[in-house]
Amino acid sequence: MKPFSVFLSLAFSLVAAARADNLTLENVTIAPRDAKTAIVKFDISWTNAWRWGDFHDAAWVFFKVRPTDAGAWQHARLIADQPVNPAGFSTGEGTPLTAVVPSDRLGAFVRLAQDGNGRVAAKGVTLLCDALPLLNTEHRTLNTDIHGCAIEMVYVNEGAFYLGSGGDELNRFYQWTDGEQNSKPYRVASAGAIPTGRQKDKLWASGIVPEDGGEIPAAFPNGYRAFYAMKFSHITLGQYASFLSTIAEADARRLSYPGFFGELIAGTGTPPDPIYATATPHQPCPWLGWLDGATFAAWAGLRPMTELEYEKAIRGADAPLLNEVNPSYWGLADANMGNLERLVSASHAQGRKFTGTHGQGTTSLPGDWPTEMNSFLFRGKLPERRYPTITHLLTSGRVLALDMQMIRNPICGWRAARTAPAESAIQVTKLFDPGIVHRVTSVTQPPRLDGAPDGWGEPVAVMNTPASMFPVYFRFVPYDFYGIKPPWQGPQDLSATVYMAADKEALHIAATVSDDRHINTQNYDGIPAGDAIQIGLVNAQGIHWNAALALTTNGVAFHQYAGAGNALIETVECAVTRNEAGIMRYGMRLPLASIGLKTGDEFAFNILILDSDDGKSVRYWLRPGPGIEYPWRTALYPRFVLAK
Repeated sequence: MKPFSVFLSLAFSLVAAARADNLTLENVTIAPRDAKTAIVKFDISWTNAWRWGDFHDAAWVFFKVRPTDAGAWQHARLIADQPVNPAGFSTGEGTPLTAVVPSDRLGAFVRLAQDGNGRVAAKGVTLLCDALPLLNTEHRTLNTDIHGCAIEMVYVNEGAFYLGSGGDELNRFYQWTDGEQNSKPYRVASAGAIPTGRQKDKLWASGIVPEDGGEIPAAFPNGYRAFYAMKFSHITLGQYASFLSTIAEADARRLSYPGFFGELIAGTGTPPDPIYATATPHQPCPWLGWLDGATFAAWAGLRPMTELEYEKAIRGADAPLLNEVNPSYWGLADANMGNLERLVSASHAQGRKFTGTHGQGTTSLPGDWPTEMNSFLFRGKLPERRYPTITHLLTSGRVLALDMQMIRNPICGWRAARTAPAESAIQVTKLFDPGIVHRVTSVTQPPRLDGAPDGWGEPVAVMNTPASMFPVYFRFVPYDFYGIKPPWQGPQDLSATVYMAADKEALHIAATVSDDRHINTQNYDGIPAGDAIQIGLVNAQGIHWNAALALTTNGVAFHQYAGAGNALIETVECAVTRNEAGIMRYGMRLPLASIGLKTGDEFAFNILILDSDDGKSVRYWLRPGPGIEYPWRTALYPRFVLAK
């Protein structure tokens, strides 16, 4: 049997049906609080919420108000003495929530207050809004209509990422070197300007090229800074109906397109005050063009998403895989698996003028938003029967709107975004930086091999968030394509702390693993098919050692898959225990002489924490850095040094 192996890309046949998480905002009321402010109260619920460290979803909640039976709807501005949980915010009864109000006060990101996942159901949530435009100052009353709106969003953390996979996707970005290659991934390492052109180390593309000798300006949202993006790749019928109901009648007539979706959204009432409604509010609204979605985003206080942000949202902080087509690292549903998505082009001159300005709650588009054909382009799922090659788009492929002849098409989504307030960050998951060499803890006494933390020093990796969970489609509910196996349920389901220490004779490795169910019925080279750990180590001479350790139904088992000879098998010492609380403790002692290491040597190391609930196959796994999945990419392993 081969070492543990996994196919890291989803087959094109595994396409999730368009869906939503039934986000509902109900019982919205407004009442005066004082001469300047009003209290907005509402109930909110949605299924499949999550918060794990800096991974979280949220509802972008905003309100439209107007004097009763008179005047136009206007966007309510919230009151915020501080961005997080401002004065007047109350989580109400039910699920504990947190609210983050950005500086323009056009809405609030409402999210779980604590780590966890599941259904949100909160009643009587309150926020304060500016009442001066609506307040009858003589009587201090509010004769005001209010309409509440909510859109599911996903947080994408700040950090570096890669453009391009090293593959041959259509029109892919790559790093120019000498003109002999057109596939080296380009690393976006800051929020600053990105130089473009056919000059060494600049960003270039195999097609739809940016400006030669130019730059993508620092003001352009290049994906490095944190942002929120709509969880789903479509505006729902209910959201679009709310939009049509709270804009000018002439605009609503212009943007309702009865020939396209008139059967799905119906207008009732007498002009100039029609009300639009739908019987299926959580279903996608089809046939929306670029300007339709842009106008909706401006009305909602959001903005378009750029193509660089899209690639960051898919790939995340991970190293790229050749011709990869994974779902979103952060949890954007349907991304790369559902609709084609319209995104601001970094190659088009008008697209590069986009500075990420947010809409102001009206139907007017900010001046920096692109409107020209090909100032936006498409990324995402390969359209059926349109192109024959599997490497057409994938994660890094790009195609022009004009080439696709898709001004308005039901397979095209519209996913709006918003630059995240700095206060949105909960914590930054610490990942291994490939440029840093980590020092192994030195000990004078060999630590216990059962993995107990005593004597091991500081851990080299703590893996308890989705950042370490792979494949990514097991991180969140939207990736439950099969409808059979639920996703990761949090640290109690699977999490791990890894330790490493060295004395003059040996390298000691330990892992403390929380696993809700342990099973391994395998033998010999098959042990990675059950619950187990698997390590990879490359010594200073370039020899790669790979081995697995497990507690099986036949006892503790150790198997070597790669290395030089049998010295390691003959000298390794191992221990695996499990206590009543379900904590697994793995430990191994690797003699330095057996693995070809000595004090002062630099080496590469990686580890897999494998989870299997049936003992026959691995469901998902944890790892601190890329490359450890088979086929191995040892150049990506984290680096360590044995102190002298």
